[in-house]
Amino acid sequence: MMALLVPIGLSTGCGPAPRPAHAVSGRLFSHVEVIGSRGTGPGQFNKPRSLALDAQDNLYVADMTGRIQKFGPDGAFLLSWQMPQTDLGKPKGMGRDAAGRVIVIEPHYSRVNHFSTEGKLLAQWGRHGTNAAELTRPRAVAVNSRGELWISEYGVVERVQRFSADGAKLLCGFGHFGDGPGELNRPEGLGIDTADRLYVADSCNHRIQVFSPEGRLLRSHGRAGRGLGQLSYPYDVCVDTQGYQFVCEFGNSRLQIFDSQDRPVEIVGAPGASPGQFSNPWSIALDSAGNLYVADAGNHRVQKFVRRQDARAAGTRPRRAFPVTQTGVQSSRLFFTPLVSAPAAEGWSQPARGRQA
Repeated sequence: MMALLVPIGLSTGCGPAPRPAHAVSGRLFSHVEVIGSRGTGPGQFNKPRSLALDAQDNLYVADMTGRIQKFGPDGAFLLSWQMPQTDLGKPKGMGRDAAGRVIVIEPHYSRVNHFSTEGKLLAQWGRHGTNAAELTRPRAVAVNSRGELWISEYGVVERVQRFSADGAKLLCGFGHFGDGPGELNRPEGLGIDTADRLYVADSCNHRIQVFSPEGRLLRSHGRAGRGLGQLSYPYDVCVDTQGYQFVCEFGNSRLQIFDSQDRPVEIVGAPGASPGQFSNPWSIALDSAGNLYVADAGNHRVQKFVRRQDARAAGTRPRRAFPVTQTGVQSSRLFFTPLVSAPAAEGWSQPARGRQA
């Protein structure tokens, strides 16, 4: 299958420079920088939906043009490549694997791609289906300290599966549709903390669920609402080395920060188009210094929230590539309950299970 997905349209050069920094008030961040604007040129975006950072803190952004753009830590455009198969839908879900490669997920093609930092396809895997080890609308990826890949899926199935680093072996999985403990309704973004606990943005249940490294439910927090500690369609979550949880709320057009005990710390941003405000933010990512990037989809831009010097913390993973080992898990039970629903379609509407790509 690898021959099917060779990057085309690779381009390099200088794009629009990041706009000036704007001060923000808050506990963790001092100012925000805006990267990009609406458009299809180099350094421009059409509803950016996924972010990833490499070991040098270069930023990768996927948007609705079906391309991946690379930016330097200063926000300068470096290069881009086009995903050639986008008739069924655009890529959504990115990360960095143990070897430092850029992971790009294609939900509508049920596959996972590993690219070099220059846009060369190096590996591709995934088999469509609802059985264990198969994929149906994979949405997000998180990589643990062993290099294993957690993949979330929604729509026909509502689950999370953990694969070996090369995707060849299923190690465990959990989830089925519902709103009870451990059940899922449109699991979106995934996060990993320093103890390899998995955080799931259970978006249509308006909560974050936390699982052990083996996939056992530990706890959850959040409920529908607009107040402090409440959530509306959380689409992504990431955790820094201090245990702070950063949650991207699509529905409330804001970020919310929780501490390691799930207590709300502060709300960042509000609906709007000014720097520091959001319109349906879709994805977030932390760099090695704890700066937070936000895919501000409705405003067609990426915002970088710069960490205060007195609140510095490393991001979710060290800069070096972490070792890859194929370690099995004793508790590898599967909890899959396939649920048939209408296929998701490309669009831009209020989040609903099985309706929004």
